[in-house]
Amino acid sequence: MKYKKILPIIVICLTLSNPIYSQENRSFLSTFIRDVWQFNPILKEIDARVEVARAKRTADSKWLYNPEIGFAVDNKNGAPISKIISISQSIDWSGKAAAAGKVANFELQSLIAKREQVQYDLAVNALSKLAKYQLTDESLDLSNHRVEVMRRFSTFASNAFKIGDINQSSYNLARLAYSQALIQNTDAKVAFRQSKQALEMSIGFPVIDLPSLPNTLPDIKQKNIQNLVERLPKIRLLKNKLTAAKAEISQAALKQTADPTINITGGKSEGDNTVGLSLSIPFNIFNDYSAEVDMAKYQAIAEEAVLQNAHYLAQVRLKNHQKIYQLLHSAWQTWRQEGASTLLNQVKTLENKFKAGDINATDYLVQVEQTLDSEIAAKDLHAKAWEAWFNWLSASGEVKQWLGE
Repeated sequence: MKYKKILPIIVICLTLSNPIYSQENRSFLSTFIRDVWQFNPILKEIDARVEVARAKRTADSKWLYNPEIGFAVDNKNGAPISKIISISQSIDWSGKAAAAGKVANFELQSLIAKREQVQYDLAVNALSKLAKYQLTDESLDLSNHRVEVMRRFSTFASNAFKIGDINQSSYNLARLAYSQALIQNTDAKVAFRQSKQALEMSIGFPVIDLPSLPNTLPDIKQKNIQNLVERLPKIRLLKNKLTAAKAEISQAALKQTADPTINITGGKSEGDNTVGLSLSIPFNIFNDYSAEVDMAKYQAIAEEAVLQNAHYLAQVRLKNHQKIYQLLHSAWQTWRQEGASTLLNQVKTLENKFKAGDINATDYLVQVEQTLDSEIAAKDLHAKAWEAWFNWLSASGEVKQWLGE
């Protein structure tokens, strides 16, 4: 697996890079997700079950009955030997095999839709974990920068305290700020390791070179919500299950129709040529299969209720995820237009002012912390926006379309 490694760059003035969102970005992500699908054992299991269902469809569509052949020899004392050959064939009078094949085909289509749903779930989960990993990676870089800023602050305060330029309180404040930065840096390192572990467990292979999520967020193209819901793999799965359940009603009803058996015999009986034809039809007296029909009907009613509920929930989920993403997208755009520019060179400017004596230690520390916290909040917003986008892709069924699959 090879990806172009796009590392987040945090310069000393805390600016954010601004890569152009392009098809190339999605190409890296698409390759990443294809590898996730390739190495995931759940998909391999479903692939095997799909093949089982495909074989079952072939088996159920074949003739229900095979012909039977019989051979009888009768040797009585003093009488010619009798030799009789018989061939019998039961006839699928009502088309039970065809009905079973239809049911099996709908079950196969359900599994194919389930496989696609699992693909979507795996992709969205991996992409969400990737966003979290990228956030903790960038947060760790910021934490390292915070440690460096506070180290310089503590060193300058120590030197200034020795020559009497600042008081004991300011000196203690600087040392405390540096210690706190070290503690926060440890927390950032732990969070990074945890997110890396979660990502590796999610994707099924070690984290080496990974695609980056660009700063520019995609836009939601206006599409008919009803059409999106109808194309969802989960909805298609449930529709096929409902259709299969209805087909099972017909299949159960066909069991009430008796299949005749035709038997043809020929040969010699006590020296005389003989030919016979017989027809037998079973009577469904003790079991008329009505209970099976009732079972199939109630199963279809249950499947229809499940489909209706899933359809409603899918619409609600899609609308809500769309609103959430639009809110986060708007907030991110606002920050990039207004907030990002106010952070340029802020730390360096504050540091120069403190050294020049224009601001005291407390004001410097408060403003630096605000600057750094704003940057962390912006990165957190960026990760949340991407996660909201992935949730919208899952809710709309547009995962593969967005990835270019």
